[in-house]
Amino acid sequence: MSVLPVLETTAAQGCCPPLSVQALAPQVAGELAPLFKALSDPIRLRLLSLIASSEEVCVCDLTGAFDVTGATISHHLRVLREAGMVEARRDGTWAYYRLRPEALDLLGGLLSADAAAAPRLSATAATPTTADVDVEGAAISANPDVVRLLADPLRAQLVQILATGPATTSHLVADTGAKQPNISGHLKLLREAGVVTTESRGRYTYYRLAPDALQGAALHLADLAAQARTTADDFRAL
Repeated sequence: MSVLPVLETTAAQGCCPPLSVQALAPQVAGELAPLFKALSDPIRLRLLSLIASSEEVCVCDLTGAFDVTGATISHHLRVLREAGMVEARRDGTWAYYRLRPEALDLLGGLLSADAAAAPRLSATAATPTTADVDVEGAAISANPDVVRLLADPLRAQLVQILATGPATTSHLVADTGAKQPNISGHLKLLREAGVVTTESRGRYTYYRLAPDALQGAALHLADLAAQARTTADDFRAL
Protein backbone atom coordinates (compact mmCIF):
# COMPACT_ATOMS: atom_id res chain seq x y z
CA MET A 1 0.00 0.00 0.00
CA SER A 2 1.47 3.37 -0.97
CA VAL A 3 0.46 7.00 -0.56
CA LEU A 4 0.12 9.04 -3.73
CA PRO A 5 1.96 12.40 -3.72
CA VAL A 6 -0.03 15.53 -3.03
CA LEU A 7 1.01 19.15 -3.25
CA GLU A 8 0.86 21.00 0.05
CA THR A 9 -1.51 23.94 0.28
CA THR A 10 0.88 26.85 -0.20
CA ALA A 11 -1.18 29.29 1.87
CA ALA A 12 -0.75 28.19 5.46
CA GLN A 13 -3.65 27.71 7.81
CA GLY A 14 -4.67 30.97 9.43
CA CYS A 15 -2.56 33.01 7.00
CA CYS A 16 -5.39 35.20 5.88
CA PRO A 17 -8.22 37.06 7.58
CA PRO A 18 -11.62 37.14 5.83
CA LEU A 19 -11.76 39.20 2.63
CA SER A 20 -14.21 41.55 4.33
CA VAL A 21 -11.60 42.30 7.00
CA GLN A 22 -8.39 42.72 4.99
CA ALA A 23 -7.34 42.57 1.35
CA LEU A 24 -4.94 39.82 0.32
CA ALA A 25 -1.44 40.51 -0.87
CA PRO A 26 -0.95 39.74 -4.59
CA GLN A 27 1.33 36.77 -3.83
CA VAL A 28 -1.16 35.22 -1.42
CA ALA A 29 -4.00 35.75 -3.91
CA GLY A 30 -1.97 33.90 -6.51
CA GLU A 31 -1.38 31.03 -4.09
CA LEU A 32 -5.05 30.73 -3.16
CA ALA A 33 -6.52 31.09 -6.65
CA PRO A 34 -5.71 27.46 -7.68
CA LEU A 35 -7.86 26.17 -4.81
CA PHE A 36 -10.87 28.15 -6.05
CA LYS A 37 -10.09 27.11 -9.62
CA ALA A 38 -10.09 23.45 -8.58
CA LEU A 39 -13.68 23.87 -7.37
CA SER A 40 -14.85 25.86 -10.41
CA ASP A 41 -15.81 22.77 -12.39
CA PRO A 42 -19.19 21.15 -11.55
CA ILE A 43 -17.78 17.61 -11.81
CA ARG A 44 -14.89 18.42 -9.46
CA LEU A 45 -17.24 20.14 -7.01
CA ARG A 46 -19.50 17.08 -6.92
CA LEU A 47 -16.50 14.75 -6.66
CA LEU A 48 -15.35 16.70 -3.63
CA SER A 49 -18.79 16.43 -2.05
CA LEU A 50 -18.85 12.67 -2.60
CA ILE A 51 -15.41 12.28 -1.06
CA ALA A 52 -16.38 14.55 1.85
CA SER A 53 -19.44 12.40 2.61
CA SER A 54 -17.24 9.40 3.50
CA GLU A 55 -14.02 8.86 5.36
CA GLU A 56 -12.44 7.39 2.24
CA VAL A 57 -13.72 6.57 -1.24
CA CYS A 58 -12.38 4.21 -3.88
CA VAL A 59 -12.02 5.66 -7.36
CA CYS A 60 -14.04 2.68 -8.58
CA ASP A 61 -17.07 3.99 -6.66
CA LEU A 62 -16.62 7.55 -7.89
CA THR A 63 -16.46 6.58 -11.56
CA GLY A 64 -19.88 4.93 -11.48
CA ALA A 65 -21.54 8.10 -10.14
CA PHE A 66 -20.92 10.11 -13.35
CA ASP A 67 -21.83 9.78 -17.01
CA VAL A 68 -18.26 10.43 -18.11
CA THR A 69 -15.28 8.19 -18.78
CA GLY A 70 -12.95 6.89 -16.10
CA ALA A 71 -10.14 8.88 -17.67
CA THR A 72 -12.14 12.09 -17.18
CA ILE A 73 -12.76 11.27 -13.52
CA SER A 74 -9.07 10.51 -13.03
CA HIS A 75 -8.18 13.88 -14.54
CA HIS A 76 -10.52 15.78 -12.22
CA LEU A 77 -9.29 13.84 -9.18
CA ARG A 78 -5.72 14.70 -10.11
CA VAL A 79 -6.64 18.40 -10.27
CA LEU A 80 -8.21 18.20 -6.80
CA ARG A 81 -5.20 16.34 -5.43
CA GLU A 82 -2.64 18.71 -6.93
CA ALA A 83 -4.59 21.67 -5.51
CA GLY A 84 -4.37 20.12 -2.05
CA MET A 85 -8.12 19.57 -1.69
CA VAL A 86 -7.87 15.77 -1.37
CA GLU A 87 -5.22 13.19 -0.68
CA ALA A 88 -4.94 9.66 -2.02
CA ARG A 89 -3.36 6.32 -1.26
CA ARG A 90 -3.00 3.27 -3.46
CA ASP A 91 -4.04 -0.18 -2.28
CA GLY A 92 -3.40 -2.82 -4.91
CA THR A 93 -4.83 -1.67 -8.22
CA TRP A 94 -7.17 0.94 -6.73
CA ALA A 95 -6.63 4.48 -5.46
CA TYR A 96 -8.58 5.69 -2.41
CA TYR A 97 -9.35 9.38 -1.84
CA ARG A 98 -10.09 11.35 1.29
CA LEU A 99 -10.82 15.02 1.92
CA ARG A 100 -8.27 17.40 3.40
CA PRO A 101 -10.54 19.42 5.74
CA GLU A 102 -7.88 22.06 6.40
CA ALA A 103 -8.09 23.21 2.78
CA LEU A 104 -11.86 23.82 3.06
CA ASP A 105 -11.35 25.48 6.44
CA LEU A 106 -8.91 27.88 4.81
CA LEU A 107 -11.28 28.81 1.98
CA GLY A 108 -14.28 28.95 4.31
CA GLY A 109 -12.55 31.34 6.68
CA LEU A 110 -11.41 33.50 3.78
CA LEU A 111 -14.98 33.88 2.47
CA SER A 112 -16.50 34.54 5.88
CA ALA A 113 -18.27 37.90 6.23
CA ASP A 114 -16.06 38.90 9.15
CA ALA A 115 -13.65 37.43 11.65
CA ALA A 116 -16.33 36.89 14.28
CA ALA A 117 -18.62 35.13 11.81
CA ALA A 118 -15.97 32.76 10.51
CA PRO A 119 -17.19 29.19 11.03
CA ARG A 120 -15.91 27.49 14.17
CA LEU A 121 -17.28 23.96 13.79
CA SER A 122 -16.53 21.13 16.19
CA ALA A 123 -16.08 17.50 15.28
CA THR A 124 -19.71 16.93 16.26
CA ALA A 125 -21.11 19.64 13.99
CA ALA A 126 -24.25 18.77 12.09
CA THR A 127 -24.06 17.59 8.51
CA PRO A 128 -25.45 19.78 5.72
CA THR A 129 -29.18 20.39 5.63
CA THR A 130 -31.56 18.81 3.14
CA ALA A 131 -31.46 21.97 1.04
CA ASP A 132 -27.76 21.29 0.38
CA VAL A 133 -28.16 17.63 -0.56
CA ASP A 134 -28.95 16.19 -3.95
CA VAL A 135 -31.20 13.22 -4.63
CA GLU A 136 -28.31 10.80 -4.14
CA GLY A 137 -27.48 12.24 -0.73
CA ALA A 138 -24.23 13.96 -1.70
CA ALA A 139 -23.71 17.47 -0.38
CA ILE A 140 -23.43 19.97 -3.21
CA SER A 141 -23.46 23.72 -3.38
CA ALA A 142 -26.79 25.19 -4.41
CA ASN A 143 -24.88 28.04 -6.05
CA PRO A 144 -21.22 27.29 -6.83
CA ASP A 145 -20.89 30.49 -8.87
CA VAL A 146 -19.12 32.37 -6.07
CA VAL A 147 -16.35 29.78 -5.80
CA ARG A 148 -16.11 29.52 -9.58
CA LEU A 149 -15.85 33.29 -10.04
CA LEU A 150 -13.10 33.66 -7.47
CA ALA A 151 -10.96 31.19 -9.41
CA ASP A 152 -9.94 34.14 -11.59
CA PRO A 153 -7.09 36.10 -9.91
CA LEU A 154 -8.33 39.51 -11.12
CA ARG A 155 -11.89 38.90 -9.91
CA ALA A 156 -10.51 37.69 -6.60
CA GLN A 157 -8.47 40.90 -6.39
CA LEU A 158 -11.56 43.00 -7.13
CA VAL A 159 -13.42 41.27 -4.29
CA GLN A 160 -10.50 41.91 -1.97
CA ILE A 161 -10.46 45.62 -2.86
CA LEU A 162 -14.22 45.99 -2.50
CA ALA A 163 -14.01 44.32 0.92
CA THR A 164 -12.29 47.51 2.10
CA GLY A 165 -15.24 49.66 0.94
CA PRO A 166 -17.31 50.68 -2.13
CA ALA A 167 -15.39 51.82 -5.19
CA THR A 168 -16.03 53.04 -8.72
CA THR A 169 -14.72 51.42 -11.87
CA SER A 170 -12.05 54.11 -12.13
CA HIS A 171 -10.90 53.35 -8.58
CA LEU A 172 -10.62 49.67 -9.42
CA VAL A 173 -8.73 50.37 -12.62
CA ALA A 174 -6.23 52.48 -10.69
CA ASP A 175 -5.86 49.90 -7.90
CA THR A 176 -5.39 46.90 -10.18
CA GLY A 177 -3.67 48.40 -13.20
CA ALA A 178 -6.05 46.48 -15.47
CA LYS A 179 -7.85 48.02 -18.45
CA GLN A 180 -11.32 49.51 -17.94
CA PRO A 181 -13.18 47.11 -20.33
CA ASN A 182 -11.61 44.16 -18.51
CA ILE A 183 -12.64 45.50 -15.11
CA SER A 184 -16.17 46.22 -16.34
CA GLY A 185 -16.52 42.69 -17.69
CA HIS A 186 -15.46 41.13 -14.39
CA LEU A 187 -17.74 43.44 -12.41
CA LYS A 188 -20.66 42.40 -14.61
CA LEU A 189 -20.04 38.73 -13.78
CA LEU A 190 -19.70 39.46 -10.07
CA ARG A 191 -22.91 41.51 -10.11
CA GLU A 192 -24.87 38.81 -11.95
CA ALA A 193 -23.74 36.25 -9.36
CA GLY A 194 -24.85 38.54 -6.52
CA VAL A 195 -21.33 39.01 -5.19
CA VAL A 196 -21.45 42.79 -5.67
CA THR A 197 -24.21 45.39 -5.87
CA THR A 198 -24.24 48.89 -7.36
CA GLU A 199 -25.17 52.26 -5.90
CA SER A 200 -25.44 55.50 -7.86
CA ARG A 201 -23.97 58.65 -6.35
CA GLY A 202 -24.38 61.61 -8.65
CA ARG A 203 -22.90 60.64 -11.99
CA TYR A 204 -20.79 57.86 -10.50
CA THR A 205 -21.67 54.20 -9.93
CA TYR A 206 -20.14 52.60 -6.87
CA TYR A 207 -19.69 48.84 -6.49
CA ARG A 208 -20.27 47.34 -3.07
CA LEU A 209 -19.40 43.82 -1.87
CA ALA A 210 -22.33 41.62 -0.75
CA PRO A 211 -21.09 39.80 2.39
CA ASP A 212 -23.97 37.31 2.38
CA ALA A 213 -22.82 35.85 -0.95
CA LEU A 214 -19.35 35.18 0.46
CA GLN A 215 -20.79 33.88 3.71
CA GLY A 216 -22.95 31.36 1.87
CA ALA A 217 -19.93 29.92 0.04
CA ALA A 218 -17.95 29.90 3.29
CA LEU A 219 -20.64 27.97 5.12
CA HIS A 220 -20.89 25.41 2.35
CA LEU A 221 -17.13 24.77 2.45
CA ALA A 222 -17.25 24.57 6.23
CA ASP A 223 -20.14 22.08 6.03
CA LEU A 224 -18.08 19.81 3.78
CA ALA A 225 -15.12 19.99 6.17
CA ALA A 226 -17.37 19.22 9.16
CA GLN A 227 -19.00 16.32 7.34
CA ALA A 228 -15.57 14.87 6.55
CA ARG A 229 -14.67 14.99 10.24
CA THR A 230 -17.91 13.36 11.39
CA THR A 231 -17.49 10.50 8.90
CA ALA A 232 -13.79 9.97 9.63
CA ASP A 233 -14.42 6.40 10.88
CA ASP A 234 -17.18 5.44 8.45
CA PHE A 235 -15.27 3.04 6.23
CA ARG A 236 -17.24 1.61 3.33
CA ALA A 237 -17.58 -2.17 3.21
CA LEU A 238 -15.55 -3.83 0.46
